[in-house]
Parts: sequence; structure tokens; C-alpha cells
Amino acid sequence: MITKSSQNPISERELLRRLHTALAQSRNFLESISPIRYSPKDSFYLKAFTDNIAIGWPIIDDAEMEFGMAFPKLQQFQLTMANNGFFVRGAISVNDVYIDEITVFGNALTEAYKAEQSLARDPRIIMTKSAVEVAKKHIKYYANELAPHAEDLLKDSDGQWFLSYLQCAQIGDEQLIYDLINKHQSIIEEKLKTYRDQPNIWSKYAWVANYHNYFCETNAFECAEYIIDMDLFRARPTKIIPLPID
Repeated sequence: MITKSSQNPISERELLRRLHTALAQSRNFLESISPIRYSPKDSFYLKAFTDNIAIGWPIIDDAEMEFGMAFPKLQQFQLTMANNGFFVRGAISVNDVYIDEITVFGNALTEAYKAEQSLARDPRIIMTKSAVEVAKKHIKYYANELAPHAEDLLKDSDGQWFLSYLQCAQIGDEQLIYDLINKHQSIIEEKLKTYRDQPNIWSKYAWVANYHNYFCETNAFECAEYIIDMDLFRARPTKIIPLPID
């Protein structure tokens, strides 16, 4: 997007304005004060450079409470970015990390970075192996009862666990839910049209469309009218020379 916009100064300035606005809005969810703070400095630590963001979240016990506070923030961040036209990906890990004003260092960053690069692939925030193991422990606590993470996490067709960011759209009144889902649908359809001739990019928006449709089909609100008709965007081959017509 940056490369394409650089051909036109007006387009470049507009893209910068949109990206800056989206990051400013979505970072509010990450930087807002947590309901529980252990000390003035250790609620969590956020480091950002352009559109790269690293968050360190201290774990006091078994990480269930920290997951419960982090997931909604990340969902709001991802949905806000998506509904501004910027689809992001990332990874969550549970390991040692050091963060201060100068550096970010540790196995948690390395694991998350490798997973984001090689496993996330599509616009999704995945759980690394270490994070999945912790989440499974939390789920076992509840036996047959509904575990808190059950609605926040989904398992993809390739086996990766990822954060269901549309889940946060259900917080608020019914009209707000429909507005958020409708905007999400419209932007995905626009992206599928725009990148139809670039299959490496188009496939990522096709993934988002499938996730969007899954959410519309399974959530508690009636969202059938917001399902994306993939037949309109299906990549089908055509003959180079049309068949003769009698």
C-alpha cells in the first residue's frame, strides 16, 4: 500500500493520515489503564515502531487473569485496524522477556516473532505453542462448564489457535454490533475486488472473508445478511479464446 501510494503525493499523504488515525484509535485500547495493576509500572509495557508493536504483560500466577485482560484489548485493536482498512497479524507467547525504554529482549519476543513470520500467515493473531499449552490448562479448570477463553479463541483448519477479534463486536447495543459487522463486510469485499489479480494478497482477504462468515453464522445475533457471497469473488479460470456460438 505504501509503495503504491508513493507514486502520487496526494495518495501518500492520505494513506499516512488513514494509518496514523487507525493506529491512534486502536492503540487507545492497548494503552488504556488495566482494571488491575500490580504497581504503577508493571501493568504491561508497550513498545511500538511504525506498525510493529510489542507488548510485555507480567504474569503473576497462571496467566488466566492476564489472558482475560489482554485478549479484549487485542481484539479491539485488531477490529479497529481492520475496519480502517488495515488487516494485521501477530502472535502471543508465554515466556521470559525484558522491556524498557531502550530495548525488547528475550525468548518471548523471539518465539512470537518467528510465529508471526512463519505461522500466522493470514491476518490473524495466533497462539504460539507456549501460549496454547497455558490456555489448555485454563480450559481444564472448568470441566464441562464454559471456559472464559472458549469464545475468544478459535482453532483454524491448519491447526493454529488464533484470537477471534470479531468477538469484541458483540460488546454494546445491537445496532453497534450490526454497524461494526457491516463495515467489516464492506471493507473485505472491497479488498477482494482490489486484489483479485494479486493472488498472494487476495488469498489473505479470502481467509478473512471465511472467518467473517463463520462469525456471522455462529454468533448469537442474526447476521445472515452480512455474510459475504464468495461466489462473487471466486477465482475461476476462463478460456483464452471463447467457444464459438451458433
